[in-house]
Amino acid sequence: MVGSLIGISGCGRNTAEPSVAADTVPPTAPAALAATTDGPFGVSLSWQPSIDDKLVTGYRVERCQGGGCSAFAQIAAPSGASFTDTGLQAATSYSYKVRAADAAANFSAYSNVASATTDLPPAPPVAVLPAWVTALSIGQWFPIPNTAMSSVAPAPTPAGNTGPQSKVLAWTSFVVDARTSKVYSLANGGHNDYSGNEVDVLDLEVDQPAWSQLVAPTPNAQLTNCQLYYADDRPAARHTYYGVTLNEFNDRFMLFGGANWCVNGGFFTGISSFNITAKTWSPSTTHGTLPSAFAGVPAYSLDPSTGDVYAFHEFHYGRWSRSTNTFSTLNPGGSGPEGLEAMSAMDIARGRILIAGGLHGNDRHLYTLSSNAFTAVTFGGASATVVPSAAQGGMAYVAAIDRFLFRLDGAGGDVYQIHPSTFEVTAFATTGGAAIPLTQNGPYNKFLYVPRLNGFVYVPGYSGNAWFLRAH
Repeated sequence: MVGSLIGISGCGRNTAEPSVAADTVPPTAPAALAATTDGPFGVSLSWQPSIDDKLVTGYRVERCQGGGCSAFAQIAAPSGASFTDTGLQAATSYSYKVRAADAAANFSAYSNVASATTDLPPAPPVAVLPAWVTALSIGQWFPIPNTAMSSVAPAPTPAGNTGPQSKVLAWTSFVVDARTSKVYSLANGGHNDYSGNEVDVLDLEVDQPAWSQLVAPTPNAQLTNCQLYYADDRPAARHTYYGVTLNEFNDRFMLFGGANWCVNGGFFTGISSFNITAKTWSPSTTHGTLPSAFAGVPAYSLDPSTGDVYAFHEFHYGRWSRSTNTFSTLNPGGSGPEGLEAMSAMDIARGRILIAGGLHGNDRHLYTLSSNAFTAVTFGGASATVVPSAAQGGMAYVAAIDRFLFRLDGAGGDVYQIHPSTFEVTAFATTGGAAIPLTQNGPYNKFLYVPRLNGFVYVPGYSGNAWFLRAH
């Protein structure tokens, strides 16, 4: 027995373990690197994938600034064969090169160098403000003469129970083109209130602003009930809620979800766009739809540096990526907001979104883009109790004064400000707004910051004038 044990033991000592050869073979170099301008602040890259005898685990993107530059530094490590570089300087040349890596940290040779120059920056503030703006002091409200939206009522009148006044009253938002200070109403109406999907525009950079109809509504004979698009392939009218944003990079306005023209009501998930310069709607096949979890009244916020749009709805969170034209679900860290009918705005100085108020008054959260994480905040200050009642409120971040400004639906000129670091809420001192009427069914984004004019435009009703507030 002992001998047998010794024999077995000896056999184990004399048996050599098989050797495993180290992986020393690098991947092939990425090929055909291409760089294309992605607006004033970004460059999009794509390349042909590398090949490895084991597995390519990712890529290393390096960048330098200026034509013919050579001081490359790594800026990203994407897993796939594309990358969008954001947060760049406008009107600036950038060069890139890429290499691949495998699991053994073998690096390929570099790709070719590709270069691109970002677009010109957004339009600066108007050199000479219109006379009606110049005359205003900071904090002063002003009713802009002859700007009742009823002045451009379409004829014949599109179908609907409450008519074209629903463009303002039926849970809608407008949008401002920050490059031109033009305010747009896009396919506002919806449910069984109003079927008209016309596009109306108010030009504020003139001495006598007035509404005009830019695109006529779809004829009643081509209406389709409870569909994303009418028979002429134009998007159906809808309660837009917060779901209208500017896509400056592609010269479009984006429309997300809403309650479409539908006798049975209900929320829809279409994503549509309007081409600003061309004055046309994009085809129905352009953007696809939102996930069903975002059918409702999400808080939507635009990141102006990328054109991406973030959505917060009933504890579901997502992002529409402008560069890839796709909507993806996010799984942020931290405890997040409900997001239902909450006002929100992007703090461009700190790279984070404030979500506040909401239907149940519980939203008081920051979403930080770089870390994909939520942080709860505590509102203080003399007007802190106003925030929980801010469902359907309108809010914007104003970089020039480093404050969030918001207003609710009540009559009068009350506007509030939130400090973006301390979250102190106080009244923003205003004058001249006592005659502003109640806004039926919420301001949403009908209280809009107009950066070139240093203030806010507000459209509280259909038959009365638009109002302007000088903010700085």
